[in-house]
Order: sequence, then C-alpha cells, then structure tokens
Amino acid sequence: MILVVGATGSLGGRITRGLLAQGKAVRILARNNPISAELAKQGRANTVASLVGAGAQPVYGDLKERTSLDAAVAGIETVITTATTTQRGGDDTLAAVDLQGTLALIDAARAAGVKRFIYTSAIGAMQGHPVPLFDIKGTCEAALARSGLEYTILQPAVFMEIWIGMVAGMPLMAQQPITLIGQGDHRHNFISEADVAAFAIAAVDNPRAANQRILLGGPASYTWTEVVKAVNAVMGAPLPVNYLPLGSPVPLLPAGASDLLNAMETFETFVDMHETASAYDVRLTTLDEFLPRMLAR
Repeated sequence: MILVVGATGSLGGRITRGLLAQGKAVRILARNNPISAELAKQGRANTVASLVGAGAQPVYGDLKERTSLDAAVAGIETVITTATTTQRGGDDTLAAVDLQGTLALIDAARAAGVKRFIYTSAIGAMQGHPVPLFDIKGTCEAALARSGLEYTILQPAVFMEIWIGMVAGMPLMAQQPITLIGQGDHRHNFISEADVAAFAIAAVDNPRAANQRILLGGPASYTWTEVVKAVNAVMGAPLPVNYLPLGSPVPLLPAGASDLLNAMETFETFVDMHETASAYDVRLTTLDEFLPRMLAR
C-alpha cells in the first residue's frame, strides 16, 4: 500500500492516478477542504471523490494533526508527499504544513516501520536559504536523510505548468502585456509536472532511487525572452512585452512569485537529464510539446 499526501493537488493527483493505472494499491490523505474543490473546477487540483472513484482508498486527516498521520501510515510500505500550502491560506501556513507537517509525517512513517519515503523538494533548496519555502524544504530534506528511513528526495526545476502559466498565461487571459525582469536573458531549466509525476512513480520500485537526491529538469534551459518567443510562434502573432528593472513588482503575480521571478534574473540553472531520464525510463516533455497544450486550455 502506498500513501500519497497532497493527492488533491495537481502533482499529487497525477501521481495517484498513475500509480492506480499500474494496479498499485493507493491510500490518500484526504481533507474536507473547499479550497481543493474550488481549485479542481479550474483544473488546478483534484477532488477526493474523483480520486476515490479512480480506485484510491481515502483516510481523513491533516498534516497539522499528528494522531491522524499515525492512522494514515498504518500498514503503509511507501509514503509519497507533494503536500504544500503555497495555494492555500488561513491556518495552512508554510511553517505549519510544509515544515512541521512534513516533519510530523516523517516521524509517523518512521514509527510505523514504513519502508520508503519519497519527498518532493525543489532545485536549490537548502537550510538557510533566504526564500522561506526553499529553507523549509532544505530542512525537511535533512530531517528525512537522518531519519533512518529509506528515502528518495526529488529536486525538480521550475514547473512549466506553474511558471509559464503565471508569466505568460495570466497576462494572456487578462489581455495585458507580459512582464519580464531585466533583459529576461538568464537561462533556466523548465520541467513538466507530468514528468515529475513520472519520476515519482518510477522511484517507488526502482532500487537506484534508494537514499538518493535526484535532480530533475527538462530537456533544455531557456531565457524568459525565448519562452515568450516560443509562445508567439504558437499564437501566430507577437505579444506585447514590458521589461522592468530588477526589483520591480510584477503585475498580476502574487508577491512571492514576483520575488522569485526577480531572483531568476540573478542566476541560471542547467540540468543534464540524459542519464537520469534513461535510468528511470521517463521521456521528457519539450517546450514545443507543452506550449500548444497550455495555450489550448
């Protein structure tokens, strides 16, 4: 039995459905949460009912309630967590969910004798990182590594679905210019969420994944200017673009995303995926394959 925590999220839902399609027994940590239901209407999440209908076994609980986690991990061989509170609010804070909730889940899994724990982190995450989410993920990585559990830590680059959706998709829907920072000329690796899900699923049975941190990226790195040119090619027309100085707030983006977009123009990321993609038998999604699907939606 595999427990997926964060299953109602977009990535967690992909993982859950992929495991079920392979005939795996899957339990999901579920909450009676209206936010997930609302996000599901926008195609950004999954309802508990849809996952149960696909064959998942629900157990109701919350990362903020340790006793519910003990019940969730009972009889579980592998835990996969993608849970994050980045799209939530109220009591679901980064400190309460992403940090303390994940640490409690690791401890509950260890106490229950879980065999493997698969944790979704992020490229560049480390303790002491100035971005709170990256600091928290680095802290959870370190706790998992010293827990005694067999672990796999996935460190994906930026998601095409999230970042291109925000930087290009949101202005398109609002009929406003796309905003880039600086010259938009720093290269970054982009990976499809579907590919991250495929790696998580492959890690369940692949012995190479034991006690590994796996850096995940897509086939290539691009500047934001190149991404916009690729969007133009699919749209068949040039889109208006505004370039703002480093440190500027970005229209339409939440403050945290605006800060990260600014930060992207201070460094670059390159990920060589040839060996990793082959080892886990994952065919990576190219930007040219992704954009028509995103723009059609």
